[in-house]
Amino acid sequence: MRVAIVTESFLPTINGVTNSVIQVNRFLVNQGHQVLILAPEVNSRPNFFEGSKVIGLPAINLQKVLPVAVPNFLIQRALLDFRPDVIHLASPAIMGAHAQRVANKLEIPTVAIYQTDFVGFAQHYKLSFAQRAIEKIVRVIHQSASINLAPSTFAISQLDRAGVSNVARWGRGVDLEQFNPKHRRDDLFPRDKFVLGFVGRLAPEKGIGRLAALGSRDDIQLVIIGDGPMRMELEEKLPTAIFTGKKSGLELGQHFASLDAFIHPGEHETFCQAAQEALASAVPVIAPTRGGIKDFILDGVNGILIDFQDKAALANIPSSKWQFLADPQTKAAARESVKDRSWASVNNELVGHYQSVVDKSRAKRVGLAS
Repeated sequence: MRVAIVTESFLPTINGVTNSVIQVNRFLVNQGHQVLILAPEVNSRPNFFEGSKVIGLPAINLQKVLPVAVPNFLIQRALLDFRPDVIHLASPAIMGAHAQRVANKLEIPTVAIYQTDFVGFAQHYKLSFAQRAIEKIVRVIHQSASINLAPSTFAISQLDRAGVSNVARWGRGVDLEQFNPKHRRDDLFPRDKFVLGFVGRLAPEKGIGRLAALGSRDDIQLVIIGDGPMRMELEEKLPTAIFTGKKSGLELGQHFASLDAFIHPGEHETFCQAAQEALASAVPVIAPTRGGIKDFILDGVNGILIDFQDKAALANIPSSKWQFLADPQTKAAARESVKDRSWASVNNELVGHYQSVVDKSRAKRVGLAS
């Protein structure tokens, strides 16, 4: 099968969308499929990645956000040259909307991956003036797609509220070798305190500033793993926290496994891959009561859920819950809860969706021709 992946984000930018595209591309290439990646043009963008050609599209850099590709004729030219059987729209926005229009024109089926809460994203970046326009773009893109795949019940409900039908659930895999408790290093962080960590982009929508509520706790060591536009501000708000910067590969796995618990205060995650990586590392999770993360964090089993909108909730977590998070049985339950979520299994599901829309498209063309 020939698959064109149109993504709003790719290397060298690292985030959930990029990581998902990397895993999908790797699986498809290993299975013998041909892949073309269309992504925003940024410095240090690879021309080829793990067997697939990468075409950069002109982009503007929104300060403190991300490079955003702008619609242009190169998308149609690239798709005409590549002749894909299906187009994978990774978290489609501006570029994805244009790619969907081209797909309609060329009669190529599309699989749209709903992965980013763009409305919540706009609110955090004080772009509320654009909220209605963003909602309309999301609705138009996903109504036009052959099928929409969303990673959680929260994400599915968002599309449903927007009036989008034809939605199926497609979760995320996790690398059980990279994220594994065997990578724990007791020399990485101080061991005289409970090590509580956040991993991800240091940006407003992640709600990391809420961790300041733990600032007076001398028995907790906060660890912030990642980088982003809020780093300097967070270093001021969290003066006792350890900031490690961005980590990847084995080093990232070691940092995850060396935490005693993982925390994610953001409520706009359609899934939260970092939380799943924590679980794979046998690290229990403190998660919000809102967002896609609720689907796989089971309160009292592999983590705890708290209402982060209650400003006192984090500071008032009872000692019994901290003891629960530190319990070896809880850590074992965390790993157990994701042991069947390999990337191979979820990407096999994805290829099934590809094949389904390709078959329907072919049947439609045959029917029109007869």
